[in-house]
Amino acid sequence: MVKACLLVNCRLLKTKKVVELAKKQAGVKDAFPVHGRWDVAVATEDLDLKRIAEIGINIYKAEGVEIVETLVGFPEAPVA
Repeated sequence: MVKACLLVNCRLLKTKKVVELAKKQAGVKDAFPVHGRWDVAVATEDLDLKRIAEIGINIYKAEGVEIVETLVGFPEAPVA
C-alpha cells in the first residue's frame, strides 16, 4: 500500500468538474484546484498500485483533461 498524488492539467473552465469527479473516486482523500503548471492536485489514501492506476485512468478519461501525472510515494524507510 502506498500514497500517491495525481497532478492534472485540464482545459480552461474544466477544473471544477475534474475536481468533482476526482472527489467521487473511491480512495481519493482530497482533490483541489492549484495554480502553476498543473490545474488540479489529487491526494490518495494508502492504496495498491492497481487502484491508483484506476483513479488516474478515470480522471484521464474526463472531458477536458489533457495530462495526468502520478507521483507515487516511497514507503517509509526504517530508522537505523
